[in-house]
Amino acid sequence: MRLTLRTLLAYRDGVLDPKDAAVLESKILDSSTAQSISKRIEQEMQNRRLAPIPVDAREFGFEANMVAEFLDDTIPVETLPDMERKCLENNILLSEIGCCHQILSRALSIPAPVAASLRQRIHDLPNSQARLSLENRGKKRRVDLGTQYHVSDSQISVTLQSSKTVPKASRELRGTGIELNDGLGRQVPEYLIGRDHGWLKNAAIALLLVTAFVIAGTIAIGPLDRVGNLMRKSNLSAVAEGSGKAKSVAPVESTSATAGAVESGVVASAPLAKSTNPVSESDSSTSQPIVSESNAAPPTPAVVASKVPAESSIEKPIKNESASVVSSASPVISQGRMQWLPETKVSADAIVFKLAVSESAPETYWMRMSPGEYVGVGQRIVLPPTQRTEMRVEPGIRLLCAGDNDLELKKQNDAPKIQMRSGRLLVFATPDARDIVVDCNGLELSIRFATSDGSCALDLQNTWVPFNGDLDENSKLGSRSQVSLYGVEGELQFEAKWKGEPVGKGALTVKQFINWVEGAATSTQELAEIPWWFRTSVSRPIDQLAAADVQRALSGRDPGQLEAELLELTNHRRGETAALATRTRLMLGMYDGLFESDGILNRKGLHSHWQSILGQIPLSFGRPEHRVKLIQTIQIAAPNRLPAILSLLVPPTQEQLSSGADKILVEGLASPHMDERVLAFNQLNMITGKSLGYQPDKSQLEAITLWRKLLGKNEIRYSETTTP
Repeated sequence: MRLTLRTLLAYRDGVLDPKDAAVLESKILDSSTAQSISKRIEQEMQNRRLAPIPVDAREFGFEANMVAEFLDDTIPVETLPDMERKCLENNILLSEIGCCHQILSRALSIPAPVAASLRQRIHDLPNSQARLSLENRGKKRRVDLGTQYHVSDSQISVTLQSSKTVPKASRELRGTGIELNDGLGRQVPEYLIGRDHGWLKNAAIALLLVTAFVIAGTIAIGPLDRVGNLMRKSNLSAVAEGSGKAKSVAPVESTSATAGAVESGVVASAPLAKSTNPVSESDSSTSQPIVSESNAAPPTPAVVASKVPAESSIEKPIKNESASVVSSASPVISQGRMQWLPETKVSADAIVFKLAVSESAPETYWMRMSPGEYVGVGQRIVLPPTQRTEMRVEPGIRLLCAGDNDLELKKQNDAPKIQMRSGRLLVFATPDARDIVVDCNGLELSIRFATSDGSCALDLQNTWVPFNGDLDENSKLGSRSQVSLYGVEGELQFEAKWKGEPVGKGALTVKQFINWVEGAATSTQELAEIPWWFRTSVSRPIDQLAAADVQRALSGRDPGQLEAELLELTNHRRGETAALATRTRLMLGMYDGLFESDGILNRKGLHSHWQSILGQIPLSFGRPEHRVKLIQTIQIAAPNRLPAILSLLVPPTQEQLSSGADKILVEGLASPHMDERVLAFNQLNMITGKSLGYQPDKSQLEAITLWRKLLGKNEIRYSETTTP
């Protein structure tokens, strides 16, 4: 039996005959490559940071049918080596193959018991087609599809025994895959098949790379003898100018100043720490830091300053920090940067918006980021719904943005600080950093991980605050923030402050969490079920198609066209794409296109997306200016209907329902304006959990009558499990 990936999996899961298992075991013991691959499979199967493979994946090796054929040993012989090669070079696929094979192997030895009552119930099912029937009080009962024939267990047994078409499993698995011996590198590059490099090998590779870069740099500068002469001249000039003291020199920090230094022949002394904040051309006129004679560094070989290339990947920040005076006795404190560092191709294709400043006018506009790009202090980024990617915050904290994120990098002191307005984050410590501060709309959380491999999760949701009086154009929309902190891996310490005042501190371990609502905290609780967004940001496969539509439409667009393109996407023929574009615009504070006569709430055929769109509005209220902007947008789109729209848009309290708000909602179902009918039905459905067959885009007199009957019985109230 040959040692391939397929036979290695079969050996690991114990599905081989004892004779074949003994032969394979000896081959594994003789092959260091096979041992490292087996260890790698074990590690990746336990790696909770790996993203799942999409159900509708079509890439070679990732398609569900191809994975099933590989596991079932029915894949075409000519395709098998390529499939195994794909598994060896991709950790996600290798983990998926290993987990699926392990589950199927265990299923072979674990019988599936079927209770006699269940078996009889299945036999007694009617022969009618599946249908839905309505019972009293609007409840639905599912009538399952019945069997067409009644066959006894004895008949099934006889049929299976007499059948000649049932395939029999071969005793020996096919061995046409890649041989997992020490010569595997001839078929698969070594850097794709494992992480078995020793530290000596890694150090040697790093040394070779550094040497290659140094040689390339010296060749680019000029001949080596020229460099040596230059260094000797610089050393002589530095010694001649001062013995024991260095001449005061102003360090060059901007491109224009550097060019002037070269033209005038200024020679720079020992290099100073450089601030990581990007400096714009308009800041080049500020006074430069001066090094005094009393605290000057000892003389060192000087090099003629050359023109420093600008960091093209760093955009001009919204708030330009003024340059501070720095001396050699007080080194520059880095204000930090945040970099988009996606780990997979899928996360590299995500949409990440950043708010940039126009060079010609003090105006802001949205533009797409590129992988590897930085943002500075005060710069805002937005990750739309269903998107998911990774960020690195200097000096090393890693953030996995799990959708609906509105983030801003703040000026840091002892630890990196993030302003989070909405969204979900998975935070990972690294050997370089274990501390982070996250400001969640007034709740400031200081988090410190106990180990460098610790991680946690943050969920910030903004919800409506009901009005405490009459709704009119002078009312102010309000929202409250709910923050959840989860322990994911390792242990962490946290300290919470609400608007600057301490409100508690403590520790969390794996599967523990704590909630805060407007600064008020609950006690630490045990997590009964892992939140779905830990694994994926897409709850439905069709939303992946919508995300692909938006990515294609925005790809290659100029920054000035992004907002117009998003508005055009709200008219997309696919409802999911139109809804996703609308939700993205709401995150960016763009509320036009909702209540106009041709707005998305007045468009038929989108009833399944209205709830998600309306739910996005309070999420965007993490920024107070958005609440004012929504009122202004409604005034422009429907100036005479502002009170009516607000009374149907904002959820009422239980007391307001008892005082007549329930009647306003029911009468809103008969409004001549479709957007008002949508708002009224959304509130009634959220309060009662019922629909009564009502559809806002159709004439529903019978359903409205049912709602009025509920109104007469005072049954339009929140239950114990629902809240405003």
